[in-house]
Amino acid sequence: MLLLQAPNQSVRIGDSRILSQMLSQKLKPAKETNPLVRWSEKIKYFILDNWQRLWIMMLWLGICCGLFAYKFIQYKNKAAYDVMGYCVCVAKGGAETLKFNMALILLPVCRNTITWLRNKTKLGTVVPFDDNLNFHKVIASGIVVGVLLHAGA
Repeated sequence: MLLLQAPNQSVRIGDSRILSQMLSQKLKPAKETNPLVRWSEKIKYFILDNWQRLWIMMLWLGICCGLFAYKFIQYKNKAAYDVMGYCVCVAKGGAETLKFNMALILLPVCRNTITWLRNKTKLGTVVPFDDNLNFHKVIASGIVVGVLLHAGA
């Protein structure tokens, strides 16, 4: 009733409050019965809301996995593998990811650099610079994993 009312018609304050409460109670979204469709809709909206974070995380994970695999394969073909086995490969792969993450960990907390990249370049449209502290924490967790791999092996 409130939505159908013409703009020039006035509604008393008390009536409009009651009407808006009635509308908000009646305008509940229909629940999808198929759980697969419900799940796919949730995933779709999650990706639409977080696409910047997702592609940065996939890029970071891809670089870490690529560096680990490069060193792992490189040391699997060396003489040290015959003596120490997979331990040397895992240790060197972990060390390679550590080098990358240790070089990267301070970049998200450099405030002047982040501000300059956000305002002066077009990277602000595809990189979530406002989520820099969370990315700093993710890199720290990557360092922990690298240390565990390197020291454990």
